[in-house]
Amino acid sequence: MPSAIILLAEGTEEIEFVTPYNVLVRAGFDVKSIGVDLKESYATGNMSIKITPDTTTLPTTPTADILILPGGSDAAETFCTHAGVQSLIRAYRDCGKWVGVICASTTALVASVGGAGKTEGIESAKKVKVTSHPSAKQRVVDAGWEYSEERVVVDGKVISTRGPGTVLGFSLLVVELLVGKERRNEVHRGMVAADALRA
Repeated sequence: MPSAIILLAEGTEEIEFVTPYNVLVRAGFDVKSIGVDLKESYATGNMSIKITPDTTTLPTTPTADILILPGGSDAAETFCTHAGVQSLIRAYRDCGKWVGVICASTTALVASVGGAGKTEGIESAKKVKVTSHPSAKQRVVDAGWEYSEERVVVDGKVISTRGPGTVLGFSLLVVELLVGKERRNEVHRGMVAADALRA
């Protein structure tokens, strides 16, 4: 069974958390959410919606096929500065697993390259082509990453997208990349979401 971990922090953009969780479950993924540095048993999202994670125990090594970081500026800052999250991003990249970043959380991927140590693998030191929320663009460009205005960008094992309006297409593409077009087509037909791939 394919698997995914989706991180959750204070200020997470709710659509960017719930959409990939929902779509991947529909596609047959084993999905787990992990709260990062939460003050309560739940995270208060960007629109003040409370979301309770499956766990608050962050693994130190990759335990799923893809690691997904939703956006929201406050959540993105948490992911940028949290040592465990930064180490986990590098670990996923170094062992050839997928990393998905949404909206402002592209900056957490950018930060993980700057923090790579001598013992880190070569893959986690690569700057790949990405997109992000427009508000994060300059930070990504200033760090020397190739930037795209496309709605969803795939480069190697990194998939990035721009924000709440593009996250459904991102989620369907994750299904395609990890389990194939046939399963993606089944999911998007069931959701009446064909237009999300063209939007």
